Amino acid sequence: MPQPVGLLDRSLTRPARVALLAYDDVQILDVTGPLEVFGRTSRWLREHRGASSDCYTLELLSTQAPVIRSSSGLRLHADRTLGSPGGRIDTLLIAGGIGVQRTAQDAQVLAWVRARALQVRRLGSVCTGAFVLAEAGLLDGRRAVTHWSACDELARRFPQVKVERDPIFIRDGSLYTSAGVTAGMDLALALVEEDCGREVALAVARELVLFLRRPGGQSQFSVQLSTRGESRHDPDWNRVVRWCRGARLRGPLGSVHHGRQTGRGGPGGLHRVP
Repeated sequence: MPQPVGLLDRSLTRPARVALLAYDDVQILDVTGPLEVFGRTSRWLREHRGASSDCYTLELLSTQAPVIRSSSGLRLHADRTLGSPGGRIDTLLIAGGIGVQRTAQDAQVLAWVRARALQVRRLGSVCTGAFVLAEAGLLDGRRAVTHWSACDELARRFPQVKVERDPIFIRDGSLYTSAGVTAGMDLALALVEEDCGREVALAVARELVLFLRRPGGQSQFSVQLSTRGESRHDPDWNRVVRWCRGARLRGPLGSVHHGRQTGRGGPGGLHRVP
């Protein structure tokens, strides 16, 4: 029987095996990003909480040959292929990449994923890895997200899937999907938070110099990507823009407050900013 979501308590008294499924022409950041989050969590707990063993064991799975050629040309060596015996998987993630459509048409891969879906505690995808889950029928009637450029295709090809275009990641029961590339690290941090608590997840985010865990509902298109608020020539103005993006403004700001942010100070300071 698969364990219900949340069964592992925050102490994680036993290692949880995290397996990531990859294939030729995989997006390498879809693989290395999430795995680094889990690996760094184990390291942080050893160094700062005195853990005597890793809370996660990591495994890279290949659909075919042991050596995986990523879309960037770099090669990864898998721990095992799908046909090889292995230990029980707690969390299974499927990476995305330009090779995903070929993988999603592989009947053996789909059968393997369907079988593991009945056994793992959590099943998820990074980026366009959602197409494998959808082709296997595992997203039917579920909310899901993928890379913004592939959302329309996912919705068109799989109308039974409730595709949402904006979120960074989505949890629907024990099934998780995430947006493109680095959003896989956001998803991994969310899974760490489920297992180990918010404090640990934030500490790991700081170690990796990541945003302190973006909420899953945040739009794939951040303010920084969708606007051109900063100036190439005015660092003081850029400080104000960055401060405004991070602040929760509840009312109008006076020029004196603005002056404190820019260092220009005084009434009328706002009018002197280009």
